[in-house]
Amino acid sequence: MRSQWETGRILGVLGLSRSVYFNWSKRWRQGMLEDNYCLKGRENKVLPEEESAVINYALSHPKEGYRRLCWMMVDEDVAYVSPGTVYNILDRKDLLYRWKRSQSVGPMVTKPTGPNQRWHTDIMYLWINGRWYFFVGVIDGYSRYLIDWELLVSMRANEVTLVMQRALEKNPGLRPEIVNDNGTQFTGHEFKKLIKRFELAQIKTRLHHPESNGIMERFLRNLREGISENELKDLGRAREIIKEWVNYYNNERLHAGIKYLKPRDYHYGEPGKLLEARKEKIRLARERRKEINRQRQGEQNSPKESRAKSLILT
Repeated sequence: MRSQWETGRILGVLGLSRSVYFNWSKRWRQGMLEDNYCLKGRENKVLPEEESAVINYALSHPKEGYRRLCWMMVDEDVAYVSPGTVYNILDRKDLLYRWKRSQSVGPMVTKPTGPNQRWHTDIMYLWINGRWYFFVGVIDGYSRYLIDWELLVSMRANEVTLVMQRALEKNPGLRPEIVNDNGTQFTGHEFKKLIKRFELAQIKTRLHHPESNGIMERFLRNLREGISENELKDLGRAREIIKEWVNYYNNERLHAGIKYLKPRDYHYGEPGKLLEARKEKIRLARERRKEINRQRQGEQNSPKESRAKSLILT
């Protein structure tokens, strides 16, 4: 039965404005009263449970930047949100941690387009139990995968050369370009003989310009920050600790230089498929998020919608 009240009086009792009433009336005539127009701009709003997951994960990984955190969470099925969303959440909670950007100097060299096209090598000093030892590494410039390494008791040219020789012998048939600095270990007779034997091209970095071998320099920095020299009690223990960290670096750690994939996956796997799988996870999560936000907003709006329907039908 229709009420004999005027529209203005009914709206006053229900606490609704005339603009809302006429808007709902128009939508009712168009068959659009059931849509969630009020959700415009909010359908992709991050769910509270997703935000909590991001915050908890960031707190348990305080030294990781927001981009690495994003893809770690996607790969580990913790939360499927974009890097920008992670940034905004952590920014609101004052949880951002970002490395200072290094400044490049000099012209950029052509980047390799596949694994084993270019290897970088260098030496790092480590103080162990009252004396110096020397870490020598060989890293792939494309995938950032550490091909081989050794902790030596001296920097004699023949011992340093043997590390590169072992890396080449483990990968028969490869002819990567070799990038090294101008240290005597890499410019002497032993190393030149190795280059000639395996028919390799050698690229020497500019003098006093470590950025020319930046890929290796960055790896050595990560290694030094990833291990505690106080725990390197002796040569044997030091090798065990470094071996564990290298395994983590190659097989678990997401690398910023390779789109936050693992060096192992970039070196031996199919990075394109892995990146597409990540995108698909985020796409499906957005669809799910929209549906949940619609449902939750619908539950909040249902009392007003019910009153609107009653008003229109009277």
